[in-house]
Amino acid sequence: MKWKIGNTTLDVLPPVKRYMNAIERHLRVDRKTRVRIMTELASDFQSRRENGQSDEAIMQELGSPEEVAAEFNAALDDETVQPVSRWRWAFVALAAVILLARFILPELFLLQSHTSSIGVIGGADGPTAIFVSTETSSGLWEVLPWLLGCAAGFLAAGWCRRGSGKRYAVPFVLCLIGIVLQLFMVFVLQQMPGLLAGAYLLSQLTTSGVWLCLVVAIWTVWEWRHCKRSGKKN
Repeated sequence: MKWKIGNTTLDVLPPVKRYMNAIERHLRVDRKTRVRIMTELASDFQSRRENGQSDEAIMQELGSPEEVAAEFNAALDDETVQPVSRWRWAFVALAAVILLARFILPELFLLQSHTSSIGVIGGADGPTAIFVSTETSSGLWEVLPWLLGCAAGFLAAGWCRRGSGKRYAVPFVLCLIGIVLQLFMVFVLQQMPGLLAGAYLLSQLTTSGVWLCLVVAIWTVWEWRHCKRSGKKN
């Protein structure tokens, strides 16, 4: 069985190939660094073979795949691997608070108000149902930029730090989508009467998730530049 990594090709048995693949899976580095490490490891493996060691003896001497990968991860930690930030969970908490405040609490309040009004106002089911349906659909569009900003922040503080710098394109695009959606909503507001549109637009500028998207987008670019300076270009 052929095992090719970089410019090195080895004739290996299935156990050796599984061993090497396991090491590669446990490496917490970008693709370019991973290829370099595995190429050096393949060269070292071949040199040990030429010195008369068996595959089993080489694997036993190197250690388990987890141990081998851990040594490389520890050696390269300051250069290529950024620690995952605990602040990523703050974005999850913020998204939960937004959903709770925008949908769940108003629904409970309306349900309580509707229950207390039974027998007093006839035909309340129709208007109440229409109001709730309208609020839910419009509310989803209003909170979507917030949710996109939270998702982008969560990825930038976690997933993006465990791979190549190109990963930062994902949260950046999410932020752009949130900003575009907000601009589209503002464009739609132009069809409303002047004073009403102006008042609603002012409230959107002060409470909209577009600001979160802007902040996270700037932070994502800064993180990407930091990765680029540290050598994580792929």
